[in-house]
Amino acid sequence: MLPKTAGGVLLLQAASLLSGAAARCLRTCPADDPLLTLLRTESDSSSDFCRDFLGLPISTVETTVTPTVVATVTETSYMTEVITEADETITRDNIYPTWLPISYGTKYLSQACSCLSLPPAISTIRSTADVVTVTNPVTITKTITETIHTIAITTVTAKPAPNPVNRAVKIEAVRKNAGTSLGYLYNSNGPAVTTNINSATLFEFTLPDDKSAGSQLRLSASPGGALGFNKDSHPSNIVELEDYYGSLKFVTPTEPGAIPQTVDAGKNKYESDIWTVDTETKEISWQWIATDGSLPDIKLYYVSGRLYPVGDLERFMYSTSNAIGERVEVKLRYTLVEETIF
Repeated sequence: MLPKTAGGVLLLQAASLLSGAAARCLRTCPADDPLLTLLRTESDSSSDFCRDFLGLPISTVETTVTPTVVATVTETSYMTEVITEADETITRDNIYPTWLPISYGTKYLSQACSCLSLPPAISTIRSTADVVTVTNPVTITKTITETIHTIAITTVTAKPAPNPVNRAVKIEAVRKNAGTSLGYLYNSNGPAVTTNINSATLFEFTLPDDKSAGSQLRLSASPGGALGFNKDSHPSNIVELEDYYGSLKFVTPTEPGAIPQTVDAGKNKYESDIWTVDTETKEISWQWIATDGSLPDIKLYYVSGRLYPVGDLERFMYSTSNAIGERVEVKLRYTLVEETIF
């Protein structure tokens, strides 16, 4: 039979772990800390996540071995053999769950997790020997072998949050079919197109360093502001941009993905955060979000040095029939000027 004191030692070790976890909570834990509030709100999953993040091991292995022999014998002896085997080392990366923003750094997260009550997990293994019945006077030697498996966690690596990368770029208008350049965006009483790249406006956008593409990004210029589109035709002619056309503008920023905001007594509707950027192809695309939340197919056209989003191509061509120069559908791409990792 295993010594009874073995369970006591293991329980003492578990108590020591609890004591260590409690010591980490002696620091001040503000009740209004936003990360701590989030962890408590997600209590169903945050306890397991924080226990794994802080590297709390399985603390208790309890084994009960009870051999029973019913017999009339001249001599009975027992040998108990205990074999302890260690499973292979487990190395895990703490990956942020979907409900936890990656903007929280590992140090801040470690402090917040330490403020939670995190009792260590307890693993219990129970084994009872078989009953042996002997009817003849014989000498019986029974060997009871109990294998105790332990899990050794030697490395707990916290995966760092991705770093934001700010890119400063110049935006080029390109003929969609031919792929040839029309020029670069610059500020001439609003965004316009010039063939002189040195006069082009410098725009900025930010993506995490682990992403090669992003949507609903804000493209900002200084001076200028947020790059967007206005529906600026007379309200008696159209209700929404998808029924007619608008123009490229520097606009008041809206929340990413928001429906167009109405200004000037209903004459203008705009959406500024409509940009999608691909850092591999260098292409920039946009999407108009209608006031009913739908995503109509809006094309982008170049006319007389300006860019216009077009919903109804036939009506747009009729309205611009007197324009000088070509009227051609375009796409946008960027040239990288500077990249900064925060």
